[in-house]
Amino acid sequence: MPSDKSQGSFIVGALIVLGLVFAGHWIVTYVQNGNPWALTPWYGGAAALIIIIGLVTSLRRGGG
Repeated sequence: MPSDKSQGSFIVGALIVLGLVFAGHWIVTYVQNGNPWALTPWYGGAAALIIIIGLVTSLRRGGG
């Protein structure tokens, strides 16, 4: 059973990913010039990078 600290970390990570998705949706919806869909892979990459950094940091501190 996960501790409250790790559960809180997952909630924060989920909120960060939700924020990235919202920002990406907003950009794709409101950008009129150019191809806004070309930016979409960057949102997934940023979310994955945030999650990986969080996991590595958590494992280094012994919170795994």
